[in-house]
Amino acid sequence: MSGSFQHLDGMAALLSELFEINERIMCGDIVSAKAAINSTRMTKLLRHYHEALSEDGAVAISLDVFVAAGGWVGLTYSYQLSDGFVISGSQTPRRV
Repeated sequence: MSGSFQHLDGMAALLSELFEINERIMCGDIVSAKAAINSTRMTKLLRHYHEALSEDGAVAISLDVFVAAGGWVGLTYSYQLSDGFVISGSQTPRRV
């Protein structure tokens, strides 16, 4: 489909990982979004996907997680593609 937008593979994978974390919060496997955000796993996850986005060609990368409404893990992000196009936003990947 012409003219449609698709995140870089690294960003799509990070959003998928956060969806899974929110699923685990919903099921009670993770106590809270705050616990998930403060974990060493989250730090490693963000570092890994920062590197993945860089490998995909992105620059000026910013990834920040937060406790979203409802007790979910949300993500605020921005990155710039090689052509200068800036992608930024905030999402809370979860089942609706």
